[in-house]
Amino acid sequence: MVGRIEAVVRSLQGSLKMTSTELHKQGLLLFAEILTRQPEEIRLFTSSAMCGDAARALQEAVSSPVLEVAAEAVKATSAFLRKDHQSAPPVQYTALRALLEAMLSRCTELSQTPLNMRALGHPYSKESEKAILRMGKFLLSTLEGFRNACRLAVEFQGEPLAQENPFTAPSAEKEDTLEAFSEFLLSACDSLCIPMVMRYLEQATHPGLMEIFLSILHSLFVIVPHMKEKFSKKLAASSFIRLTLELKARFCSGPSHSALNQACSSFLYYMCLNLLSAPEKTGLPSSEELSAVSELLQQGLPQISSRGPESLAFLSDCQYVEGAARQRQYCILLLFYLAYIHEDRFVLESELFVAVQRFLLSLQDQGERPPPMVFRASIYLLAICQDKDSALDEVGTRMPGALLLPYLITSMY
Repeated sequence: MVGRIEAVVRSLQGSLKMTSTELHKQGLLLFAEILTRQPEEIRLFTSSAMCGDAARALQEAVSSPVLEVAAEAVKATSAFLRKDHQSAPPVQYTALRALLEAMLSRCTELSQTPLNMRALGHPYSKESEKAILRMGKFLLSTLEGFRNACRLAVEFQGEPLAQENPFTAPSAEKEDTLEAFSEFLLSACDSLCIPMVMRYLEQATHPGLMEIFLSILHSLFVIVPHMKEKFSKKLAASSFIRLTLELKARFCSGPSHSALNQACSSFLYYMCLNLLSAPEKTGLPSSEELSAVSELLQQGLPQISSRGPESLAFLSDCQYVEGAARQRQYCILLLFYLAYIHEDRFVLESELFVAVQRFLLSLQDQGERPPPMVFRASIYLLAICQDKDSALDEVGTRMPGALLLPYLITSMY
């Protein structure tokens, strides 16, 4: 097959110049099948130039005005974005970027139709429901392709020959490099993927789609490490803590959707660590404190599957709490803390204030001292809630806050 891939690419290029939609689809189906079935240990593209030709043919196909053709092209693109298919040096980063831009642009065009109908006040009809379903399938395939591109960037980080084009003149712009490609992935996700997914969520929620989406966000922390803290802050300020918790509550309360739960938990774990490593309103935690928080988040996040009100009720539980349940409380409190720091206030201040007080009283009654980060988060939440809601001065007098004072003082040292 290796010797014949050039003929397959040439045939695909030729078929795309014809007017037969069926011919376009069959050519793309064949190409995708070859890309998928090729064993990873046997390189299909031995020429970087041929790899670039294939990318340009797929770029033309994903831009097709015929949805069925574009959909098959996106699936073929996803299969094409595999490390063993892109390993012939130099890696064609510019061609890959152009292909991804075309794929995302086509998906963006498609995403507008049902949303515009809704914006104009039209009720949902069978046709609009079909349009939303088509959009969901196309978006899912697009995100699968984009995730594969992200995986490619991660895998190439350990490949010296893939870092940059060795044939580029030293004075030339460093656009055809892994670093530039990685930064493009972050920018494209921020400006195109995230808005598309958010628009789609206004219409429907697909667990598999959200699993892929969150895994993309997680991978970008690795792909562009120098931007992970800034990106995490932007996500937190855009209510991604709330969004992820709502997904877990809706789909992950039982044994089903374990992959989504894992994606949600991993995303939250790394985003929280990034946020805690770059605090805006509290001091930088020590390495020991960060290590302790890392461990409790890793163990506690997969167990959380509750919305804001249920989480508050669990945090307020004054019965004897121990072990995994206490770790979940710590995680929930840290999530509220990070959300509030970034202006994502998805529960009432008065209710959060009472829940945190009861949580601290429970710790006091059981003679426990929480990790320093959890304690500081508790104090911050009490202070910010009282500052935002003057009525809490009265609430504070009704609650046994004075009983907490000795505990708070001793816990600080």
